[in-house]
Amino acid sequence: MSEPAKKPGQQPEGYQPKKPEIVSMAQAAQGKASSAEPAARQPIKAGSPMGPTDYDFHFSGFRGLDFTNCFTALFLYLEGIQGVDEPCLTLANHAERHFHLFDTMSGRSATVRGWGDVPTAVYSEIYDTEDMAAFLMGYAGYVYEKHTGQLMERMRASLDSGIPVLARMKDDRKGSFRVIHGYQGDKLLTPEPKGAQNKPRRAPKPEEIDSVYVVTGRAERKYTLLDGLHRFKGIMERDREAGAWDAYIAAFEGAWKTWESNNMRDFSMRAFKRLLQIAYKGTTWNCHNTTETFRIYHEYEENPARFRNPVWDELRDPRIEPAARRLDGACHNSWSYQWQLRVLPGVRRPAGMQKYSICDMAVMLLRQIKEQDNIVYDAICEMITILEGGAA
Repeated sequence: MSEPAKKPGQQPEGYQPKKPEIVSMAQAAQGKASSAEPAARQPIKAGSPMGPTDYDFHFSGFRGLDFTNCFTALFLYLEGIQGVDEPCLTLANHAERHFHLFDTMSGRSATVRGWGDVPTAVYSEIYDTEDMAAFLMGYAGYVYEKHTGQLMERMRASLDSGIPVLARMKDDRKGSFRVIHGYQGDKLLTPEPKGAQNKPRRAPKPEEIDSVYVVTGRAERKYTLLDGLHRFKGIMERDREAGAWDAYIAAFEGAWKTWESNNMRDFSMRAFKRLLQIAYKGTTWNCHNTTETFRIYHEYEENPARFRNPVWDELRDPRIEPAARRLDGACHNSWSYQWQLRVLPGVRRPAGMQKYSICDMAVMLLRQIKEQDNIVYDAICEMITILEGGAA
């Protein structure tokens, strides 16, 4: 069966977010009516003069083939963005920068991976879900349909018009999504996943696909930077309320107290490294994606060709530059602290006070990472206030 066409911003049936910041942005701070309709649909025409099978698709090296990475590759094709052999203007660079933008605006960059590599509640609600698809499609200004039946017919129809489709896989061990850019009979064609992590070795078979997302037109962008900031803020609040970073700190503090109570005689570097390995799952470098998104305030004049698409225009608002600079600094510090956490295993066979120091260092670094998140949160809140007219 096929689901009816979804306008950008329409929430999937049955999805019940727990916080207003991550529900339909049509009801967020801008006061948009929930029944607001996008501008008249415009036919989707690929911006690239190349056909899908001739286009040099590229993916971000920061992720495997999930929705955001595949959506970014499709977006570059539909917007006619082609790389040139110049610094910062290759297609790989465009893929990376747009991936950072979409990952941040979707709110995924705001999340913290739960202790023990367990997704937090809000992460599970947004990551690769219908909510994320609806938001990013609306942010880009696309109208789309999701189909769960007659998949080959739906894919052929879109591909015959020159529009690749996004396919959700039944088995996500090699990535949850694929870009389908052609077919030969019943054989599907996918572009080489250049740059992506955990690359699959072959194109999927039709029976391995759960559903497909077909872009059917353009409309006025449903979501804006302000909507993305509200989404980011709400997701950060959910993880803060759940004490996501506190769980990391408590794990190291608990082990430290146990070792300390026994005068560190039962301290095990192997056990300490196991804790660090679990911590690595949480320090997933989200700060990198966020800071690269907001650095446009000083990068645009250096290389405006990197940011020609309208999705970047709002980020050049000079009013948010001071907050963006503070966010940039906090993200840079977090990145540095995360690296410091990762080099602690290089201390071999610590003895005496070194044992105390290395345990204390891990706790201190995690507290600093949490504090940088607080600075990012405050900067996001300030941007919201400015864009809503609460500050000059």
